[in-house]
Amino acid sequence: MSEQLLVDEIINENKRRNDSLYEPYDPILGIGSPIKRIRLNYLNGNNKVSLLVPESFYNTKVISELYRVGSIEGFLKKYYGSVNDALRNKFNKELIKERMRHDFEFYSNTCLTITDKETSQPIKLRLRKAQRKFLKELEDMRLKNIPIRANLLKSRQWGGSTLTEAYMFWIQTLIKTGWSSAIIADVEDQARNIRGMYETFVEYHPLDLGKLSLSPYRGSSKNKIINERNCIVGIGSFQKPENLRSFSFKMLHETELASWIDTRRRKGKNMDLALTNTIPDQPYTFIVKESTAKGIGNHWHNTWLASETGKGGYRNIFIPFFEIDMYQKPINNIPEFISTMTAHDKYLWELGATLESINWYNCKKTFENFDDWNMCEEFPETAEAAFQSTGQRAFAPIYVSKNRVNVCDPEFIGDIFASESKGKKAFEKIEFHETPNGNFQIWAMPDLSIKMKDRYVIIVDIGGRTNGADYSVIKVLDRYWMAEGEKPEVVAVWRGHLDQDLLAWKAAQIAKFYNNGHLVVEVNSLRTEEDTEADHSLTVLDEIVEFYPNMYIRNDPEKVKQGEAVRYGFHTNKKTKPMIIDHYNGVLRDEAYIERSKNALNEADQYEKKPNGSYGAKEGCHDDELMTTAIGCYVAMEKLDPPKILKDVPKNNTRRFATSEAVI
Repeated sequence: MSEQLLVDEIINENKRRNDSLYEPYDPILGIGSPIKRIRLNYLNGNNKVSLLVPESFYNTKVISELYRVGSIEGFLKKYYGSVNDALRNKFNKELIKERMRHDFEFYSNTCLTITDKETSQPIKLRLRKAQRKFLKELEDMRLKNIPIRANLLKSRQWGGSTLTEAYMFWIQTLIKTGWSSAIIADVEDQARNIRGMYETFVEYHPLDLGKLSLSPYRGSSKNKIINERNCIVGIGSFQKPENLRSFSFKMLHETELASWIDTRRRKGKNMDLALTNTIPDQPYTFIVKESTAKGIGNHWHNTWLASETGKGGYRNIFIPFFEIDMYQKPINNIPEFISTMTAHDKYLWELGATLESINWYNCKKTFENFDDWNMCEEFPETAEAAFQSTGQRAFAPIYVSKNRVNVCDPEFIGDIFASESKGKKAFEKIEFHETPNGNFQIWAMPDLSIKMKDRYVIIVDIGGRTNGADYSVIKVLDRYWMAEGEKPEVVAVWRGHLDQDLLAWKAAQIAKFYNNGHLVVEVNSLRTEEDTEADHSLTVLDEIVEFYPNMYIRNDPEKVKQGEAVRYGFHTNKKTKPMIIDHYNGVLRDEAYIERSKNALNEADQYEKKPNGSYGAKEGCHDDELMTTAIGCYVAMEKLDPPKILKDVPKNNTRRFATSEAVI
């Protein structure tokens, strides 16, 4: 592709992205909404009305009948026997009010007033594109009739807190009565400022929907009540939590959790649990935890990671800076801008940023004299980038991002079982059984129809047996396509906690299951403090090799022939660790393998070079699957002979993704 064609392609794609960012939006007509809507057409006198309304509103009895008869006049004649202005006006008011109960965007744009940050003047709440993305997730939970639970990782100043308060106010004033709420911040003044939105909402709320008033609750300056809805709106803080115990509430907004710094007397985790546990798990209850990142290893970071791995019922919601319309800056000469893009600029482009947002980012960084750490904290491009420490990333973000294209959900989840867990019978009747919460994820079952030496490579990183310990990981690489000069691919991953000896036998069973694959065990965790590289005591590998000999040997085969003791497994040390990390960086850069596991690439994003020159995961993160993958790629590509087909392969052979259980 010529350079000019590439520039033209980028310009066209940039136009598409800008069109999406600034797509037409009219909450009155329902245009540009993120929620599912249905076209409603009817006549109001001589006026044709055409709206896109929420599906839930469309399916109400009144609207279904209005759509059927086709006009307000027809509806009134059928149910009231006549048509007059009084009936027409009453019907229209009730129609609008009913729509507001189903259509938050229509309600906020019509009834909710906020203070404009630029002019300090009151304006109606018309949702930005980023706010509509957040709303989509809230509405999805509400409409599914499940508790509304979300973790919101923020960039600065796009209106996440505003939408949170507005959505709670909507539920309190139009849907539920007695549905009290609380706003909790690090210090009380922050919570008080956020509740100031409520006072503006009430002050400008249309009288047509009924009078609203906000007054102190039982004389408290901290807790106020919307009298007409019997809803308390309380505030509290991490620093002074006593006020929060005075009443029960159904909705909770916790803000800037990353600032809840643990002290001897107070722990962020304990406070969070105490607050959230008071709210019942029922529809329309609401908890939003939101914060900028502010580093790793804190309670907010751990909360985000827990939801990322599927623990609990909270949804992680992240808005990158380039999806926020105010973070865009025009470019005078776009072709010239494209020709001077840096590696980071290209990475942002690959993530989906517009050229204008990249230009804004660079200008902001220069103007504020920010470094990359400051920008990632205040205006992150990914959630992984937001949570960072002062270490240097081991792998370029663009390299990791490119390899996510092949990530997908596994075909099967379960575990491997055999006659026994150890010894000779551990290799008899090996079967895979599907179980919803199994540790073994499979993207492609073993292909037993083709005889190929070391087609499958099984790599093992042994962790601990308790839930708080490092994970043990067993990963399977299929090297079949390397025989034709193509890439190996990940076909299975086992991840969990198990006794070390049983884990090693489990890995051997998986190797047997995958057509007698080549077993590579990272041996450091199997060794005792007295062990040395030159002479170590009998390990579980020496037991396994009696029954499963296809095991990786790390010392020189010639020296073994001369009588040197065989050393099974891969040893990670000061020499080999940088070597496999450098090799894996090249693998990611060249997209030299096919990764299926999201977790492996997440760990790559969280892996860094420490100030002392060593490598490791960020504080609070894991690197178990990453190290397993790096060792596997190194051994599969550099240490083993290329896979060799031992008999003719059917001409129509393709990558296999079996759809039934495999049994040996």
